[in-house]
Amino acid sequence: MQDDTSSEQNPTHCSAINSSVPLVQGALPTLTLSGKIRVTVTFFLFLVSTTLNASFLLKLQKWTQKKEKGKKLSRMKVLLKHLTLANLLETLIVMPLDGMWNITVQWYAGELLCKILSYLKLFSMYAPAFMMVVISLDRSMAITRPLPVQSNRKLEQSMTGLAWGLSSVLAGPQNYN
Repeated sequence: MQDDTSSEQNPTHCSAINSSVPLVQGALPTLTLSGKIRVTVTFFLFLVSTTLNASFLLKLQKWTQKKEKGKKLSRMKVLLKHLTLANLLETLIVMPLDGMWNITVQWYAGELLCKILSYLKLFSMYAPAFMMVVISLDRSMAITRPLPVQSNRKLEQSMTGLAWGLSSVLAGPQNYN
């Protein structure tokens, strides 16, 4: 019983979504025509994005298999692989979540799942943006300092690791609302 009163006194983002308006049978939210159009477009883009990102990952995998033993994949291909994985993660999390939100019009899955999916949604939105920054920095350094950057694989690994790490850390506050 105390849990109910404490959540009412200090509502989080998720609990505010779950109990923001008491629903009366005649006043239930409904899916409008514009909502149906948004859902249709979202799921169409989901299918296109999933197909294209997955096919590009498969193409990168084939390039990796064709490489001779001992030769590593080029820096740009490694960075493109990380960017494609980040885009695929965003596609698989954000688009279905938004589509289902538009269909149901309200949240039914509970507080814990709301926090987990909110975290994953933010994480998957930060990751592609940070990967673009990493690619931009890498290309900038390749132009301004071509010789030192060419042989520095640790820099590439640390920048991609930092991008994934920052995405994870910056999405964390979503769980403490």
